[in-house]
Amino acid sequence: MSRYTRARRHLLRKYERAVDRIDEEDREIFLGHRVEELNYRELAERHGVSVAEVEQAMIRSLRVIAQSVDGKNRRWWQFWRR
Repeated sequence: MSRYTRARRHLLRKYERAVDRIDEEDREIFLGHRVEELNYRELAERHGVSVAEVEQAMIRSLRVIAQSVDGKNRRWWQFWRR
């Protein structure tokens, strides 16, 4: 038997679909930070962009995920407060 409840599996699928909706370069940066645990400077060097552009890619990625999962259109600063 699965260790995850049906609701938890459903939410996981929503997140997976949300990540699939992120633009390719933004997704690579997002996954590099969240999965590979690279910092913004390392990601900037890897992708040949500035740290500010990495920050913007992360904001865009988080926005896509938030809109896909909970349907809310958040402003960038709302990702850091509850």
